[in-house]
Amino acid sequence: MSARLDTPPRNVRAPVLFHVNGTGDRLLALPAVRALAELYPGRLRIVGPPGDGQLFYSDLPLRDFRPVLAKVEPTHALIDAGLLREALGDCDLLLNFNTWYEPSVDVVLGETEGRETIGFFQQYKRWLPLSDSRHACDQFFDLVHLMEPSLRFENFAQPPSLPPNAMALARSFRAEVPAGVRVLAVHTETAASKEWPLERFKRVLNDFLTRHPEWLVLVVDLADRALASIPEGKRVVAATGLAIPPAMALVGTCDAFLGVDSCMMHAADFFQLPSVGLFGPTPEHRWGFRVTKHHRHISGAGSIEAIEEGVVAEALEELARRL
Repeated sequence: MSARLDTPPRNVRAPVLFHVNGTGDRLLALPAVRALAELYPGRLRIVGPPGDGQLFYSDLPLRDFRPVLAKVEPTHALIDAGLLREALGDCDLLLNFNTWYEPSVDVVLGETEGRETIGFFQQYKRWLPLSDSRHACDQFFDLVHLMEPSLRFENFAQPPSLPPNAMALARSFRAEVPAGVRVLAVHTETAASKEWPLERFKRVLNDFLTRHPEWLVLVVDLADRALASIPEGKRVVAATGLAIPPAMALVGTCDAFLGVDSCMMHAADFFQLPSVGLFGPTPEHRWGFRVTKHHRHISGAGSIEAIEEGVVAEALEELARRL
C-alpha cells in the first residue's frame, strides 16, 4: 500500500480527475472532489459522464469539465483510448476515482511519463487498496489525504449544487404543500437484487399514512410503480419520469426519506433528511448514510427480501416521532 506523498503535489499545473463510476458513487465522491477543487483552484479538470458538469460540479472553481462517452458494463466501463487521451490532455497529475479495473482503460490512465498518478490499483504511482470496511465516502477522501491529510470530510459534505431550474421546480412543489403537512420522499428503484418487493412498500406506506394524516408521500421513481394505487393513494404524489437533477432537488425539499440503496438515498443523506434505508446484498456500513444524523439502516443480511414489513413500519414510526 502506498504511503502519503512525501511532497504533496500542490504546484502541479494541470491536475485531472477521472471518474465514471455509477451515479450514486459519483455523488458519494463529491466531498472528495470539492476538496480537490479547493487544493487546485482554477486548475482541476474533471473527466466524466456527460451531464456531470451541471449535475455535480457547477459550483466548483474548475479549469473545465470534459465529458466522455462510456459503454457501461456490470463491473466496468469501456472508453475509446484515443478520446480518453484527448480528454486527459497534457496533465501532470492524474487521479482515478474508479473502483473497477479495465485493462483497455487503465493502460491509458496508468501512463506515467511526466505525470504523478493516484488511484486504487497498483499500476498507479500512489495507490490505496479498496477496503470493504470503509464507507465509500471516506474511501474517496482517503485519496485526497494522500496529498493533504489536514482536509476534513465534514467541511465538504454539503448537498449537491443542483441546476436552478431543478431547484425552482422543487420549491414550487413545496409551496403547494399545505402548512403543517410533512412530506416523506420514497424511492424504490435500483438494481433488481437491491429492490424491496413493491407490495411490501405499498402495505407499509398505506399503514403509515393511515396512522399519520399529517403526512403525504412523494415518490421519485423514474417509472410509475403504482404506489398511488393504495387505499390512501390520494396522499401519494408520483413525481415519475423526472431526470436526476429535479428528482434530487425534490428529495431535498422533503422532511424525511424511505428507500433502497440508490443515488436518491445518498442525496437524502447529503440533504441531512431523517431517513430509513433498506439494504440487501450491499453492506450498509459501506453504502449507507454518512452525513445525516438521524437515520436507520435496515439490513436483510444479504437478501433484501428478508426485510420484514414490521421492522420498516417501526422505523418509520420512530422517524415520525423525531419530527
